[in-house]
Amino acid sequence: MREPRLIWPWRRATQLLVLASIVFFPLVARYSHYLWARQTEKVLDRWSWSVAGTALRATDAVLRAGLPMEEAGVAGRRPRKRMLWRARQLVGSPAWSARILGVSLTDLLAGLESALASRSVRTALLLGLALPLAGTLLLGRVYCGWLCPMGLLLPLARRLRPLLAYLELPPGEARLWKGNKYALLAAGGALAAVTGLPVLHYLYPPAILSRESHAFATVLFDRAEIGRFGFPWGAFSAGLLVLAAIVFVEVAAAPGVWCASLCPGGALYAALSRWKRLDLVRSKPGCVDCVLCDRACPMQLQPMTDRTGPECDACGVCVDVCPTKALSFRVRRPKTTAAAAALLLLAAIPACAHHIIGIPHYAYDDAFPQAPVLKLREKLGPYSVVLTVYPGNPRPGERAEMHVYVTDPATNLPYAGEVLLEAYRLYAFGFRERIQEPQAGFADMALHKYWVLYPAVANYEVAILLPGLDGNSDLKFPMVVGEPGSPWVSLGLYLGAAALFIVGVRAARIKRARRRPPVEAAA
Repeated sequence: MREPRLIWPWRRATQLLVLASIVFFPLVARYSHYLWARQTEKVLDRWSWSVAGTALRATDAVLRAGLPMEEAGVAGRRPRKRMLWRARQLVGSPAWSARILGVSLTDLLAGLESALASRSVRTALLLGLALPLAGTLLLGRVYCGWLCPMGLLLPLARRLRPLLAYLELPPGEARLWKGNKYALLAAGGALAAVTGLPVLHYLYPPAILSRESHAFATVLFDRAEIGRFGFPWGAFSAGLLVLAAIVFVEVAAAPGVWCASLCPGGALYAALSRWKRLDLVRSKPGCVDCVLCDRACPMQLQPMTDRTGPECDACGVCVDVCPTKALSFRVRRPKTTAAAAALLLLAAIPACAHHIIGIPHYAYDDAFPQAPVLKLREKLGPYSVVLTVYPGNPRPGERAEMHVYVTDPATNLPYAGEVLLEAYRLYAFGFRERIQEPQAGFADMALHKYWVLYPAVANYEVAILLPGLDGNSDLKFPMVVGEPGSPWVSLGLYLGAAALFIVGVRAARIKRARRRPPVEAAA
């Protein structure tokens, strides 16, 4: 008799594909902009092997796979039209809302929150929900087990639990009531319906990963266009703190608690899975009551006694660990063929829903990218002070031109007194070094021109002084040259390394005391 095939390799391959698509789709959106603007070759050459250039080269290679380097009969020219067609088939984010090969797919939680917050359901939204809804009604909670990226990331994070035990920090095994996720879903839905503010997507990992991926691609290429090629740490938002908190709880205190007991999206999929046609079936004669399937179930269910129900996400872990192969999946036939046909017909309808895409740059010229301009506006007493810097991202050793406008908003008249400018280099813990003494610039009515030379990559501060103004007469503007980074990041890394060292020393002492003979310990 031939051994059944394992399920986990196929599930992991699917999850990896979804996770890669979450990163890849935003890159495709930005790459298509450069294709539209006919700037692909320029940006690839200009950005060389920076992070942005590497990402664009990889995207270019994937979209061009299988296509000859020929366009309009010209050999060696990138097949722009066919690549643009391919790019239009990959829009949005597969874990939240996307259009793939002309078919719209929208997460059911996204659709529910959108409908409750807007108090309306649009046809485009319904059609985008058709395939996920049909799949859930037929197969159950398969999104959680096969498509959600957290189904891959959390098991990887839980591999750190033995490390905690080795460091003499025993991880917990807490479990929560599975009804908590339904309560969270109900509370979030009620809040969206009453206030019109959807909030669950701020806690839902697929939505967070989708937003962070699009933000990362946007900031990465925006920075590259102004000549900054470092890693864009500023692209990430507080959503990553939510993911970090989930990972910390899973690793340190409660493995599996998020998917089993807290995820609002999992609650919605589980609720709809009550009518699923895919069942986990146990062969009673073949079951030896080994409890291996119960221990391995990530949803904290009990397959050995047939207690799974709608909470089962069809991950197949129990099927793989069963030594006698007594567990398997089977699809029950619908009660009526007409119902099944209706579901299949609904799932086959292509639609266009809402997605996260940018606006193509149709007007790039030979000077692309344009030199950026930094403009800052503040109030100083009764006057409005506007500082404009050319270029907005000055380089070390390059003179930056600064224009200062000082006007009275009430009368629209320029400030009649002297306007001085000085500059400082900032260091950690409030220390600073003056790099330019206070000086008057070239004055023309409300406009005052200055030139500042920044000596190195660092954080700077430009101060505008109005000596003739009563009271507070100075105004400070931050200025960043290059990518100096934050001293607090270095401090955080130092403190983290120190904490890890202390934990390691503590663990070593506990292990040494445990190995010490009883007589020696008593002495």
